[in-house]
Amino acid sequence: MSRPPGPSTATTVLLRGAASVFLAGVGLVLAERWLASGVLVGPANRIYLALLGFLVGWLVSAWPARGAARAIRGVARRIAAWPPDAVLAGTAGATLALLLTVLLDDVLERIPGMNWGISLALATGLSATFVAFFVANRRLLPLPRAGAPATADDVRPIRVLDASAIIDGRIADVADANFLQGRAWVPAFVLREVQGIADDDDATRRRRGRRGLAMLERLGELRSLELEVLDDAATADLPDGPVDDRLVALARRAGADLVTTDANLHQVAQLQGVRVLNPNRLADAVKAAHLPGETLHVEIVRPGKEPGQGLAYLDDGTMVVVEDAAAHVGSALHVAVTSTLQTQVGRMVFAKPAREATEASPPAGRAS
Repeated sequence: MSRPPGPSTATTVLLRGAASVFLAGVGLVLAERWLASGVLVGPANRIYLALLGFLVGWLVSAWPARGAARAIRGVARRIAAWPPDAVLAGTAGATLALLLTVLLDDVLERIPGMNWGISLALATGLSATFVAFFVANRRLLPLPRAGAPATADDVRPIRVLDASAIIDGRIADVADANFLQGRAWVPAFVLREVQGIADDDDATRRRRGRRGLAMLERLGELRSLELEVLDDAATADLPDGPVDDRLVALARRAGADLVTTDANLHQVAQLQGVRVLNPNRLADAVKAAHLPGETLHVEIVRPGKEPGQGLAYLDDGTMVVVEDAAAHVGSALHVAVTSTLQTQVGRMVFAKPAREATEASPPAGRAS
């Protein structure tokens, strides 16, 4: 049983039919002129030339129609990848531009030399200008949202995930806790990167890659996040280059947020105006704040870099640098917080042994 024609085949047939009808009309016009001038005789020649134009149009339009169908399909996919508010903004801009063109035509038609070609050029220029302006400033426009009031909060945000955030795994827990909602895009080139890590010869990288694939499967099951894998056709217009550059370009084009744990990519994306969601920043933000003078019960696990320092870790992974504690490695101490420091790798707590260091009590923050 033959399958029904797909969208691309139907578009090709429609374009070939349009070209055939156009050339059939050309044949009919030529027949009328030649009959009027006496070159042809007999009304049947009208049918013959119209049929000849139709057949010629069908035959010669095969290759151009296929190329045009591919172009139309590519444009349709790109438009489908746009956020809904961008489509609404473009439609509103085009509509306003066409209405303005009609009003201007009524005024300009009295000017000598005004013809349909100038009118078409005016409509095209105004439409392109208004569409570009409305799309670029769509967040400032009170556009209606489908099935909901016209508020900015009703627009589902788009999150572009990179390989580091997927492999990290915490993004699934964040989304499961309803702190990350909307649509999550995973470009095909990012998925291939994760698959490559999962197939790596190194056992550690292979485990990380497989964890990333498991996290994607888990994200796809969440109701709060709509996971979508963008195929290569949807990202075909992105510039060639490293994966990080393509991710930033995709986020800028779609007005999306970039989710990554890569510090370098984080900085590059921010410099280009892309908002970045970094699970590491979120983890630092929700860590308990320790004020100077607060007492902690920690276990000194190893000496620090400076003479006499000892290092301990809290349950959330926060490093505690304790003065004059190098001799207590392997022992538990009560320490008093002196200051805290936020670094690129996380938060650090500086402390010194408390007076009651030898006393035992339930731990306030015990290293794992």
